[in-house]
Amino acid sequence: MAHLLKALILLQLTVVCIQLSGVFAQTVPDRCWCLNTLKTRVPKDDIEEFFIYQKRERCNNTEIILSLKPVNTVTEKQQRCLSPETKQGRALHICWNRKNINGTRSVVKISECFLKP
Repeated sequence: MAHLLKALILLQLTVVCIQLSGVFAQTVPDRCWCLNTLKTRVPKDDIEEFFIYQKRERCNNTEIILSLKPVNTVTEKQQRCLSPETKQGRALHICWNRKNINGTRSVVKISECFLKP
């Protein structure tokens, strides 16, 4: 009986640890996504959407991740990192701030940045 009780307590402890690890995995920021960034302009016609990760605990860089439009038979979206110091990076950051006022946007379509008011 004592072994059964110890086994149940161990099982409960394991379940709690697994649940907590899932919570911490969602709240602890990941490392930097962009190891290399583009310093050159990417044609806006090649960009479908973009996302900006602000500086966070494990990454001291602002990261701009571009999702490129599929080319020919490539069905998988290709992503590239754009340097936030470039003229295009600064322009996309301004657009991001304008569209992401309350912090709920996950991505911004590139077409939203170039609409006439």
